[in-house]
Amino acid sequence: MLGSGTVVVAADWFYLTTIPLLSVANPGDKPIGAPSYAIIQVAHLSQPLGLEVLFNEGARGLGAFQGSVFGADWKEAAQKAALAASRAVGEDPRTWQVTLKGASPGYSMHGPSASAALAIAMVVARRGDALLPGVVITGDVDPDGRISAVGRLPEKLLLAASAGFTIILIPPGQIRTPDWDLRPLAEGLNVKVIEVPTIIEAYERMTGKGVP
Repeated sequence: MLGSGTVVVAADWFYLTTIPLLSVANPGDKPIGAPSYAIIQVAHLSQPLGLEVLFNEGARGLGAFQGSVFGADWKEAAQKAALAASRAVGEDPRTWQVTLKGASPGYSMHGPSASAALAIAMVVARRGDALLPGVVITGDVDPDGRISAVGRLPEKLLLAASAGFTIILIPPGQIRTPDWDLRPLAEGLNVKVIEVPTIIEAYERMTGKGVP
């Protein structure tokens, strides 16, 4: 029976997963870090209506971090991550609907450095795989799945180590830069830093499985 009103499009499947994020906030002049997480649901629509990325965020109201959970640049990064993830598994991004919810200790999420992690999580959701414990990634992903440079890696290593991560995946060419050398810091923290150029390689390291 047909009628007027909202059309609800059926999904062939949907899957929910959670991934840790390395975020460094800066209230005033003092950088702080604490583990944050993104909860991600990927639904595959039965009709190709266009890539849709939704944000379930609510509001924050703690001191310097008042406002929504996700900044505009973070939302743009999530859009790129969804394109990269759908292409990585060889699917039409127009059949994807992605919903993201953030769980952070009282501050907003900004910047593109979580986009590689978001793309990995979306592929995990699509394939139904599991993330290996102790592995985390930071990096800016483009729609073709290439991972590019991000900032504040020394602080992010300190954050990762304090949160119990032992393997930190970073963009290519960033172990040693004019601004830092992560090798002595990683040795002192007893963590392993690995450069990964694409989300396909990052996915293998974070799940132990390949993406055909």
